[in-house]
Amino acid sequence: MSDGPHRSLSMRRPWKELAKRGDQRTYDSEQVAEAATQALVNDFKNEVSGPLINALKDVFTGRDNSLGLPEIALQQLEEAKALAAGSVFGMNAVAWSIQLVYEGRLDKQALYDAVGFAAKERGFANMRSVEEHYLRESNQRRANDVSARLNSAISGLSESKLGLILLDPHPAEAHGLRKRTDLSDGVPL
Repeated sequence: MSDGPHRSLSMRRPWKELAKRGDQRTYDSEQVAEAATQALVNDFKNEVSGPLINALKDVFTGRDNSLGLPEIALQQLEEAKALAAGSVFGMNAVAWSIQLVYEGRLDKQALYDAVGFAAKERGFANMRSVEEHYLRESNQRRANDVSARLNSAISGLSESKLGLILLDPHPAEAHGLRKRTDLSDGVPL
């Protein structure tokens, strides 16, 4: 176990990378937050269907609801639940969308917030899984440290910005997320 408990973590590769960064103090909080964002982007791509994304966009852009009536938006969101079936991430995005419509928010910003809230909810759930894994494979102190660093990274993410990153079709590099490939990239100072 010299490589660390993150190697045996039964989660997708980006979550293993996040666990590694949360465990090793050589990574600063910004790098942990970057890995958290990448892990959430990966989960979103793998779990949330294109038709569901389009349905959510239709609700918050007023398609088939030019008057912006909350009753119609809520009906559209109820219908969107069928598109989210089998995806906890997708169901959470719909649930957060419903909550924001009840609060009277029917704009594009509300869509970004709803998806961002769902992403953070996913992040916290997976953080608990990482913590439990570290508790089984290592010790309480190490599990608490990893949990605290991951919690701090996920809590620090902006819901709006996260929602924009997830829903924007542009690659992650456009949002400041990029893989360091050059020797001169090194550790940010």
